Amino acid sequence: MTRVLLYTGKGGVGKTSVAASTASMLAKNNKKTIVMSTDPAHSLSDSLNVEVKSEATKISENLYAQEININDAIESHWKDLREYLTALFQYQGLDPISADEIAILPGFEEATYLLYINDYIKNNEYDVIVVDSAPTGEALRMLSFPEVMRWYMEKVFPISRTAAKIARPIMRPFSGIPMPNDKVFQSAETLYDDLGEIHKILEDPDITSIRLVTNADQMSFNETKRAFTYLLLYGYPVDALIANKIYPEDTGDFFSNWRATQSEILNEIDSSFPEIKVFRSYLQNYELMGQDKVLKFGKDLYGGEDPYSVFYKGKPVEFTRENGKTAVKMKLPFADKENLNLYNRAGELIVEVKNWKRILYLPQTMADMQPTGAELKNGYLYITLS
Repeated sequence: MTRVLLYTGKGGVGKTSVAASTASMLAKNNKKTIVMSTDPAHSLSDSLNVEVKSEATKISENLYAQEININDAIESHWKDLREYLTALFQYQGLDPISADEIAILPGFEEATYLLYINDYIKNNEYDVIVVDSAPTGEALRMLSFPEVMRWYMEKVFPISRTAAKIARPIMRPFSGIPMPNDKVFQSAETLYDDLGEIHKILEDPDITSIRLVTNADQMSFNETKRAFTYLLLYGYPVDALIANKIYPEDTGDFFSNWRATQSEILNEIDSSFPEIKVFRSYLQNYELMGQDKVLKFGKDLYGGEDPYSVFYKGKPVEFTRENGKTAVKMKLPFADKENLNLYNRAGELIVEVKNWKRILYLPQTMADMQPTGAELKNGYLYITLS
């Protein structure tokens, strides 16, 4: 079974080093592994100290790497749909360059990265796909897009292929409005189906493990708590946290205050994340560049643990009946009620946590129910429906 290991966190915490080290370690353990960078500011080449191309590049035995070029990705996965949207925007009066840029709808760039994961799993090309993701905000947009795209395709692009075939000859003499042809519909349907598949893959804890990388400083830790909450909001399985760049005890008096601060935050990390696996990695006295160095770092990071393992399984979202009441139970450990909002819209339960929104498609038996109460308790949001 192919595993997907996705590493995310605040910019500068060391995601690329952790991802490259993990991939190198897995390859040494005879797992055919590809490490993919979805960060527009790629640095895998620097970390591995080799040239990494836009397509899968063999680095060493069992180890491949890829720094995805977004233009190549769009060309390969949704060229026809983009061409139609460009023509549509040009009809509205935009110049060709602006129309071409706007045709890349918000989130499409991030979503295209996910399609590579889907392709590799479909073709059973690798034992492990390691994703060196963009910083937290971009990574969350990427991970939330499959669900957003589902809504978009169902609500905004509902015209059927048959209806379009009937409308084309009728409208053509009277209007210059571009009508989607069969290739456009096929492109949209393929994109819709593929994003649905990748959403299932990313939600499956047997396949996917999302791992948070943080430093032992307050700003990084605060962002990590927010990211953990938002990932759980979307139902994604987080099984580990890596506290990176810890100062060793032998760093001298100059860093004593830093070590004390880090010690406090490390204790808070342990108490705040009691269920998932917490790894600690120390600041190295050498630059993490080159395969030998990143492999050594990986072995030190994981100790005797196998990074291929699933370190924690849990259900971020459950539909339950408690005390005769129907409820949705969502794990949101660091949410607060001031930043929560929820409502039901035609069978869609909308849950908002600050700037992030999840659309929960209720089971048929619950589609007409409305939220009648909500309570945050012990790290869970309980939404009562009736």
